[in-house]
Amino acid sequence: MAKIRLEKYIADVTSLTRKEIKKIMDEGYVTVNGEIIRRSTSVNIDDEICLYDEILKYEKYKYYMLNKPAGYITANHDYHEATIFDLLPELRSEKLFAYGRLDKDTEGIILISNDGVLGHKLLNPKYHVKKTYFVKVDKPFNDNIKNHFPKPIKIGEGEIVNDYKFDFISEDQCLLEISEGKFHQVKRMLEFFEYDVTYLKRIKFGPLKLDNDLDLGDIRPLTEEEIKLLKENIDG
Repeated sequence: MAKIRLEKYIADVTSLTRKEIKKIMDEGYVTVNGEIIRRSTSVNIDDEICLYDEILKYEKYKYYMLNKPAGYITANHDYHEATIFDLLPELRSEKLFAYGRLDKDTEGIILISNDGVLGHKLLNPKYHVKKTYFVKVDKPFNDNIKNHFPKPIKIGEGEIVNDYKFDFISEDQCLLEISEGKFHQVKRMLEFFEYDVTYLKRIKFGPLKLDNDLDLGDIRPLTEEEIKLLKENIDG
């Protein structure tokens, strides 16, 4: 049976620091299987751990979906710019990481987790994780861009995009599916055709679609089905 230090158990489940946890334990607000515990000890994962009489459910890994608004950079900390974690004071940024960066002016789905193995696979080009963007440009699409596929798109600095799919939904709006995450990739792809992107939103990450009920700046945990689907999509 898996053993873990009580302080780590509580730290993994809550946003409390070790110092805060020690103080709460000293004050007698932590119980293990009904017994008040004031000092460091090892517990089993399936023990009943209570904090302020509330049962804690241990989860080694946490997974969230964020609907990122414009105006925030995808980073844990920054001295000059507001980050996505400034939107999420309830989450401890030193424990979690965003997988799939978005530019400051780009909206849409970002996955946040402490599962480093999954994060590596989500970002590794060899796994070909698809991302779909809603794109609006500054003028109507012409035949040059509409008929370009499947030819490669040169995005400068010797970089070429071969894996992509356009779906033109109006004269100046499209969906773009890509499987890489090069710096400013979508904007650079449209620049190749002499278009400026005026609005950009990622609406799908791998098999997961942005939750339509999730307002800009809001976050929610992934469901068990979504986590399973995400892992199957990568490992399948």
